[in-house]
Amino acid sequence: MAYRLTRKDLQGTFEDSATIVAARNPNSAVLEALLKHYFTHLESVPTGRVDRSLEACSPNANTMGPIYGTYESPLTAAIRANVPENVRALLAAGADPTGTTLHDLSDYAVRFIRGRDAKTDMSSFALCPPREQILAVAEGKGITQQTQPLTQAELDERSKGFPRFWTEPNVPGQRLRLSKALTALEVAAGLGNENLFRLVRDAGADESAWLSTSEASRAEFDDTKPSFISTSSPVHEAIKAGQPAMLHKLLHVYHYSPNYLPLATPTAALPPLSFALLRCDPHNPDIWACIVHLLQHPDLDQHLRSPIFDIHPLHLAVARHDPDLLSRLPMPLSTAGTTALGHSLLHIASLPLTSDYIDQKNLDSVQSIHCARTLDSHWLSHAFPSPMHLSPSNGTGLTRPIPGQHISPTIPLTSLEQEAQLSTLHLLVRAVSLDVRAQDVDGNTALHYLAATVNVDPRALQLLRDVEGGEEAYNHSRNGVGLTPRSLWESNKAQSSQGLG
Repeated sequence: MAYRLTRKDLQGTFEDSATIVAARNPNSAVLEALLKHYFTHLESVPTGRVDRSLEACSPNANTMGPIYGTYESPLTAAIRANVPENVRALLAAGADPTGTTLHDLSDYAVRFIRGRDAKTDMSSFALCPPREQILAVAEGKGITQQTQPLTQAELDERSKGFPRFWTEPNVPGQRLRLSKALTALEVAAGLGNENLFRLVRDAGADESAWLSTSEASRAEFDDTKPSFISTSSPVHEAIKAGQPAMLHKLLHVYHYSPNYLPLATPTAALPPLSFALLRCDPHNPDIWACIVHLLQHPDLDQHLRSPIFDIHPLHLAVARHDPDLLSRLPMPLSTAGTTALGHSLLHIASLPLTSDYIDQKNLDSVQSIHCARTLDSHWLSHAFPSPMHLSPSNGTGLTRPIPGQHISPTIPLTSLEQEAQLSTLHLLVRAVSLDVRAQDVDGNTALHYLAATVNVDPRALQLLRDVEGGEEAYNHSRNGVGLTPRSLWESNKAQSSQGLG
């Protein structure tokens, strides 16, 4: 006996269309009845007219993220609910195998464009201007190509906040209060559901950007194809969810690239290995199994760097202060080189974790140090995105406090943190020849960063002073504001003696 739809079946909810609700229902008869209702009544709708109540029963009755805070479609809902019968019914009824519209994917992705207006970082519940308009804003700032080298204006902006060493001051997507826009293939990969992944893929879902055969054309960003405009990929989603079996299938059965960079988010475009080291916990057995799959892939470029900031996987591993992890990676430390900001492995190991690890009442430290080691994408150094945080109208004043104006509590290093940093520095000094006198774009050596960190282990400071050129750098290397590591250390100690508040 055929299922008879109720009024509730036809209404859906405030956020979800009737089809999305039915797609989650393990009783497939409900969805089949709803789709039949849609196509039966669609014939009676006059040409050019839209029946919104009927459209809510369409196989493509999606939820828009900017309006409701979540991106969902009947197809992705059925995948998340793991109801294969509903997935098949939706695809047979004409559901877009992409799982979301190109418009929605593009609207989400423009929030990741380099050079966007800072207000875009907070636009969670409204549609953004089209991609062309935001790219025009970027061009007005001298960014004519999304992956071009950093401009002087971008370098100057970094000194007005406390950005991470691996990306721009405004981490893409950090402040958004909506779900991530993902294609159906990405959703299925993240759930490790190869059966549903195969169903969607066989229905013609676009995967052109993600395949190994696309390696040569990756630089030609195609904003007309969902796989290019997505800020992720099935490989990245499988790694993030710790799905080694799914990752193995993606790499070896479907021939996805182990080197894919999601160029829709250029300032945080990480190849899979770097993504695993930055966004995941390598000590999670499932994540480590994914890393092993990558390392064993014959086509993996172990030294592939992120665009713009030139981040090598070892830069991210060193940032964790985890010598054991470093010993498990097969890349020689000497291959890391420096980032686009001039950071060597020594610099990165010496950076303060966040701005709370320097004395924010110390003018010397505040003027000299403005770069964080943290891999945490959610940590905020100030309430508003840069440069909005500098506007008095925001009520926040300057993000870099002046002496006597203490905004957040200074966090001293724990004994475990001191030991972890010291062990990492010992490993670097023993394993690779690094010039301790090397200066980054701010003129800082690794010794500058150590000297400015509150209660840094004196053994760490002495370790770098004892290597070749260490005493010279400690006493004579001046950073962009004319301070040496020695003057920063003495200023730090003098401030500490007055008590950290």
